Amino acid sequence: MHKSPNDPKQYRYLTLANELKVLLVHDAEAPRSAAALSVKVGHFDDPNDREGMAHFLEHMLFLGTEKYPRVGEFQTFINQNGGSNNAWTGTENTTFFFEVSPHAFCEGLDRFGQFFTAPLFNEEAVDKERNAVDSEYKLKLKDDVRRLYQVHKETINQAHPFSKFSVGDLTTLADRQRSVRDELIEFYRSHYSANLMGLVLLGPQSLDEQQAFAETFFRDIANHGEAKPEITAPLVTDAENGRMITIEPIKEVRKLTLSFSLPAVDSYYREKPLSYIANLLGNEGSGSLMSVLKGQGLINTLAAGGGVSGSNFREFTISLNLTPAGMDKIDDIVAAVFRYINIIRQKGLDEWRYEEKKAVLEMAFRYQEKSRPLDTVSYLVMNLLHYAPEDLIYGDYMMSGYNEALITGLLDQLVPDNMRLVLIAQGQDYDQVANWYHTPYKVVPFSNEQLAQWQQPGHDDALKLPEPNPFLCEKFEPHALADDADQPPQLLQDLPGFRLWFKQEHEFRVPKGVVYVAIDSPHAVSSPRNIVKTRLCVEMLLDAINEAAYPAEIAGMSYNLYAHQGGVTLQLSGFSEKQPLLLQLLLDQFANRQFNLERFNNIKAQMLRSWRNAAQDKPISQLFNELTGLLQPNNPPYPVLLEALESIEVDELPAFVEAMFAELHIDTFIYGNWLKEDALALAEILKDAFRVTDQLYGESQRPLVHLGKSGTLRHEVRCSHADSALLMYYQSRATTPRKIAIYTLANHLMSTTFFHELRTRQQLGYMVGTANLPLNRHPGLILYIQSPVAAPTQLLDAMDEFTNAFSLVLLELNDAQWQASKQGLIAQISEPDTNLRARAQRFWVSIGNKDTDFNQRQKVVEALEALSRADMVKFIVDIIKPRTANRIVMHCQGQAHKDLEPLQIGSEIESVNEFQSKAY
Repeated sequence: MHKSPNDPKQYRYLTLANELKVLLVHDAEAPRSAAALSVKVGHFDDPNDREGMAHFLEHMLFLGTEKYPRVGEFQTFINQNGGSNNAWTGTENTTFFFEVSPHAFCEGLDRFGQFFTAPLFNEEAVDKERNAVDSEYKLKLKDDVRRLYQVHKETINQAHPFSKFSVGDLTTLADRQRSVRDELIEFYRSHYSANLMGLVLLGPQSLDEQQAFAETFFRDIANHGEAKPEITAPLVTDAENGRMITIEPIKEVRKLTLSFSLPAVDSYYREKPLSYIANLLGNEGSGSLMSVLKGQGLINTLAAGGGVSGSNFREFTISLNLTPAGMDKIDDIVAAVFRYINIIRQKGLDEWRYEEKKAVLEMAFRYQEKSRPLDTVSYLVMNLLHYAPEDLIYGDYMMSGYNEALITGLLDQLVPDNMRLVLIAQGQDYDQVANWYHTPYKVVPFSNEQLAQWQQPGHDDALKLPEPNPFLCEKFEPHALADDADQPPQLLQDLPGFRLWFKQEHEFRVPKGVVYVAIDSPHAVSSPRNIVKTRLCVEMLLDAINEAAYPAEIAGMSYNLYAHQGGVTLQLSGFSEKQPLLLQLLLDQFANRQFNLERFNNIKAQMLRSWRNAAQDKPISQLFNELTGLLQPNNPPYPVLLEALESIEVDELPAFVEAMFAELHIDTFIYGNWLKEDALALAEILKDAFRVTDQLYGESQRPLVHLGKSGTLRHEVRCSHADSALLMYYQSRATTPRKIAIYTLANHLMSTTFFHELRTRQQLGYMVGTANLPLNRHPGLILYIQSPVAAPTQLLDAMDEFTNAFSLVLLELNDAQWQASKQGLIAQISEPDTNLRARAQRFWVSIGNKDTDFNQRQKVVEALEALSRADMVKFIVDIIKPRTANRIVMHCQGQAHKDLEPLQIGSEIESVNEFQSKAY
């Protein structure tokens, strides 16, 4: 098995007697053990009269087995042992996965293996869980992704299984002459066969021990011995090709997608011919298709190479987000795409281009960094079912050789006759409405004039193929370690208005680095209007730099500039050798900033559209956004941002930027494969660029509203959605490690019980949970539900009933369960950083939180160790119980419940401005 020279893990591939494929991964340093099992069964396999059956089955397997019959027992076990679990149902695969503390892996696998050998399909659970599936379906009724996906399903060949409704609801899963439970069991027994499965185990356990686990817990999965039937119907026939499909979205979107139907390309994973084509079509550098169309004011973004895929098909898509001007030039934009495809055919087939991409992937493979055990098993289990055993680790990265005939053969199918054109935009003509999601759409054949224009698209001298990449790195050996490399980050410079933190990375030993530059300016955040101007300037700079910096992204570097509560932060990451070049490019662009009116208008329009679209987000997302905006005056919610943005003009920005940079404070952190002199040199570049002399400005204030003895406060958000939602927020006044420990443990202890009680048992909705939400270092606890069946009044009653009873739940835990829950959380918090980027982020958060000893995590763990069950019961009784709580209740009353009694609990927050006057 080909693996990276930087990968210390050991691997073993085997096939059990029942033909189950197994990959074992020994990782001596894994903080948790993880497992994933995937079966080649998905919604394509649903019976025609039982759409959603595969998805329903995925839900049911979690709800009790012969050996472990109690509903919710698996999640409780996982939670108590510091883990997590989930599953998903795709078109042709269903995948289950979990991770857990290593000491609990054996028992976890025993429980997990039972899903596939002895599930109970408890009758009461069947009745309840189809409600959960129905809630999941209703949750997405106003989700444009699902709405558009359904039109996709209705406009391809209806003989292909892709056309089936994948989620299921109360009608497709209803009892008929036979109960759905009987059909579910029959579906399970006929489809869940060991020869169609792959299993990955990963942990610090030895390969021999893991093999024993696999053989013990998974050998009894039945093997029916039948091969998966091949899909013979094509995804698209001539009757569906050559069509323009217009779709009405809920959100304000203007998206044009050219979709080409190709045969399956999975067997070419070693050569990756479509990646070669997508790299050229999706290039964003000078002279690229995106650059030219964007320069003409027709598009904002372009992406190539997406599309759905399956065992007998592969879509290849080119998607463009249009400007209003682009809406009037759709045929011309499509012609430009075909012009560029012709340039690739005529001049773009070069082995050096393939080798350049191959070199980038080889470096990414060689210096790949660890991912979380759960993420690792999740992607490896898919590889297990699609790649040859020797390529399981390498398959995603390998480019085995330039095959021009293969590339040409695929390019020859990127022609107008083999294209479907999809326009997603409001206000078009429609004559059909899609099933399930009620999406208006229309399908018309291409006209002869369109086909003639696209088949002979002409030539454009502005379009150019990319040049060789100047950002490709050549020095890959990490620097020798300095004597103090194992020490925490050091403050190298503490000057008026400028601080420099530095640490050479000493453990991961990859030639990568991270640079953070936080630019605080009180002027940038002094009002909502200034906050919006800051965000506009950020977007304009990102837009201006994109073309020149794109080759750096291709070469394994990334950059980001984002607004925060004090100003803006610049972040660079990836291979360190050429990062100074990228930084200089960004700073030069900043120094030569121009506020072009046309680009300003486009970017302002994009931001207006994005913030308006937020009003169509699911209710629970709107409640979270409104809550943080309510409590953090420097982080306003979308409606406030919108109001400020609408009247801002381009000529305000130059003076604003000058004023913003007249008073600033910079915190810089340089971490990774750098020497101290590198960090000092980068600091000088930054100080010159931002004219840092002897400023006396400190950091911007980041105010937070402190609830104090507020009692229950309520705040309603208007949402145009059928579902209601309610969110309950509790805040700690103190920021001590003990308070962080208490709030974090409360969330950890509540999460599975809350989910089981309010979702699984009471069936109040699909989105049900608890969350840990620290704001400006103050710990916070959240409980939330979005519900198609209950109004906010009923949701509040259910939550209050839960919090009133939760102290009794704690008292009923035996000592072993209490300790296991606590140790599970401690294991999560203490988990070593997975890779350089994760550690950089942790150090950076510590710097922002003034944890300059970098030991906050350890202090929280010590506080957790000291917490007794009596402490937690006292916290629930004193802080969380409704009678004594100081809390905010955010809610929205869904259209399905508009005639029901409105929520009247506590005191209403009538004036946001007055409420925020308490912030400090």
